[in-house]
Amino acid sequence: MSEDFDIRLLRVFASLAQTGSHTRTAALMNVTQSAVSHGMKRLEQQAGCALFHKRGKTSYVTPDGRLFLAKVQHVFEALKEAAAVVDGGLSDAKGKLSIVFTSSIAHMILAPVLREFRDCYPKISVVVRFEDTPQAVKEIEEGRSDVAIVIEDQSFRSLTAHPLFEDELHFLFSPMHPWAGRQRLTAAKLSSEHFLLYRKSSVTFQRIEDFFLKQGVMLSSYVEVPDFEIMKQLARLGLGVAVMAPWAAQKELEEGSLMSMPLPKHRIKRRWVVVHQNGRTLRPPEQTFVGLCQIACEQMGAETIGS
Repeated sequence: MSEDFDIRLLRVFASLAQTGSHTRTAALMNVTQSAVSHGMKRLEQQAGCALFHKRGKTSYVTPDGRLFLAKVQHVFEALKEAAAVVDGGLSDAKGKLSIVFTSSIAHMILAPVLREFRDCYPKISVVVRFEDTPQAVKEIEEGRSDVAIVIEDQSFRSLTAHPLFEDELHFLFSPMHPWAGRQRLTAAKLSSEHFLLYRKSSVTFQRIEDFFLKQGVMLSSYVEVPDFEIMKQLARLGLGVAVMAPWAAQKELEEGSLMSMPLPKHRIKRRWVVVHQNGRTLRPPEQTFVGLCQIACEQMGAETIGS
């Protein structure tokens, strides 16, 4: 049995044990039904036993689950007692937290992370800036921001990185595009295609450019797009093939307005991290922020990356 339990999963578990409904639990915990299902599967793996059995649409706690629930409720009581001891020590914390996000990941996790952070530290002022990885790293190195969510790159070995998740870039295009037939991509077909790419100054663009060079293709026909929502819109209209991670277009892929194809031969994989200056001990609010980012990315992975 693993002891490294996520407190949010334990709260979801307790809520589902009480309501018996994935729909009701999702609404109470402000998550999706998919997140509830994936979260409970993960918790059962950690606990080493089945916690629920289903009859129709209702989930019932198993005997093992009832024993586990009793222990979980003791944990919640202990947390309440600890909160009473510090008597508002966290909620009274003041100051400022300066964060740099890349825009694509901000679309996915910024809102839930800030909501949880504000609950923990309502008196801390949060300043959020949006920059691509190279500029975000510079912000951290020069001390203008506290932490940044970026794509890991060899250029910032001097920074401390906390892992979030890994992804892989795909070709995304309209169902009416000739590639929708899943034909084999050749260098000639790549050379004749018009691509939709993120900013040239970004780490992602550099890796895409390297990919085409390895394919023996000179990247010449493309449009630089500063926003992923615009990129998806252009791809849906058949105005080019976007190169981006599928999780950033999960809605469009599910509804069928875009199709996805892995890149041939040389795949482009990225590792997302939270970085800060080396040798600096994170303050409690910063530690909380990093942890919330990791939780949000795990939930995003359960709903999109791994689906």
